[in-house]
Amino acid sequence: MRVALSSGIVLMLAACGSTPATPDLAAVVPTDAVQTDPAAQAVPEEAVRRFDQAVADLSEGDLAGAEQELNALAAEYPTYSGPPLNLGILHAKAGRLRQAEQALREAVARNDANAAAYNELGIVYRRLGRFAEADEAYGHAVRVDPQYAPAYLNLGVLCDLYLQQPRRALEAYERYLALAATPDEKVGQWVAELRRRLGAGPQAARTEAAEDGA
Repeated sequence: MRVALSSGIVLMLAACGSTPATPDLAAVVPTDAVQTDPAAQAVPEEAVRRFDQAVADLSEGDLAGAEQELNALAAEYPTYSGPPLNLGILHAKAGRLRQAEQALREAVARNDANAAAYNELGIVYRRLGRFAEADEAYGHAVRVDPQYAPAYLNLGVLCDLYLQQPRRALEAYERYLALAATPDEKVGQWVAELRRRLGAGPQAARTEAAEDGA
């Protein structure tokens, strides 16, 4: 079963640093591997403390407490994409997909280079059945950050299972495997399966090649 990957909790208040990928339906786990963001250096210590508490509440399942604090931070720091991004993750975790979409669209409006936010938005669109928009969101994520592995994996799942585009799926999976911090045996199996499907017969391969060149 293909499972979309979420960036999990995004721990930087000001911009787009993110945690490693975790399944979007699993418990969200915080990480100590916070990426450095120069803009975060200007954030008041009290705001950082409140943000850290909000993501801790989110990771521990206190959605109400996390939502209240993230809403306050989003209002007080209207240029920072971290609070609405985490609000989007919170709403998606609770199954409130329309609210998740709204929060994530706010995050990318605040920071159009936030690959994690576009990845999360793609997951929400996929869950809403809006596959063309999910495709566009994942594509935007990898354009702004070509090294952002989760978006390649999610794009592969989308193309494989929902768009019925196996060649694009294969390319996305292979890119993900090239970027993944550790080997992913399951995705390696998907790649092998797709290679077999695409090479199932010379006539099928010639037909697909002719269609690609049409």
